Amino acid sequence: MGLSLKEQISRFITSLPNVEQKHDPMSEEAYFYGLRNFAHFHGPRHIDIRLSKPQQEEALQTHMAIQHQYAPQAGWVSCILETEEQAENTKPLIKEAYDTCVSLKFSHKPAN
Repeated sequence: MGLSLKEQISRFITSLPNVEQKHDPMSEEAYFYGLRNFAHFHGPRHIDIRLSKPQQEEALQTHMAIQHQYAPQAGWVSCILETEEQAENTKPLIKEAYDTCVSLKFSHKPAN
């Protein structure tokens, strides 16, 4: 039997460099780059992803994601994982969220 959609997405996320899976108040399965939670699951078919505001707007306008119920002001979007296509469409959003974390970490490095 193949991997569930959640397992496929989890493997994709953990294949990204320096990502840690941790327990978080929002979810028992949250993914961090440094101190920043950029994605977390709510059950087997629902993942929240934290995007930049322009990325969030595009994801919502193109119907790649739906509005986050509680924290859309922070860039969060939600994706439902019921089909292979939905899972595949979620991966670029996750990569965008990850890339944003990486760029934020390096842009906030203290000067010596």
